Amino acid sequence: MKKICLALALPVALCACNTPAIHSALGTARDIGRVTTSDNGSTWEDADDTPPVCSRLSTLPVKSRQLYEDYYGTMLTLDTSSLRTPQRPYRWGITNPSPLSMAYFAAYVKPNGKYGRFRTNIFIDGGIKANMTFTFRADTYNGVVLKSLTIRPGQTKFVDFEISGVRKLYIGSELRINHDTARKIVIGEPEFYTCR
Repeated sequence: MKKICLALALPVALCACNTPAIHSALGTARDIGRVTTSDNGSTWEDADDTPPVCSRLSTLPVKSRQLYEDYYGTMLTLDTSSLRTPQRPYRWGITNPSPLSMAYFAAYVKPNGKYGRFRTNIFIDGGIKANMTFTFRADTYNGVVLKSLTIRPGQTKFVDFEISGVRKLYIGSELRINHDTARKIVIGEPEFYTCR
């Protein structure tokens, strides 16, 4: 009887310890639900946000109007004073030109299907009263979600994820009544890249 119980329990134990990872073509499955909070309360992203190790990179910084399109409440700028955060100033980026309240903060960046990954730092000012969720979507404002992340007021978060085949990348968040006013939101030094 002990041998039968052991034979039945062993496959269940092995299955529970070694679950397979499921990856979609756009990399969305591996990015869902991978945010964890550490003992000290800081939020960190799983290894999917760790940049791949590349011997050579082909990069395209989002610095020109041809690579950017405003959806609502944003501007592309090279003005470092507009992009200064408590952690650091950024050399280029996307920000809000004026305070936002109960509005969208959204823009498109355009890799035109030529790059495999996108990376940037996102900062929201400490005066915002609630966490904000940023969504990255393929091609349109209601396209496939490639990445979604939540940022606390005053926090800066690095994001790096796969965008293979994406022609336009929507980046957006919504300021609701519980957020109060956003003085500064920064998408710092956004760029497309591909490992060679």
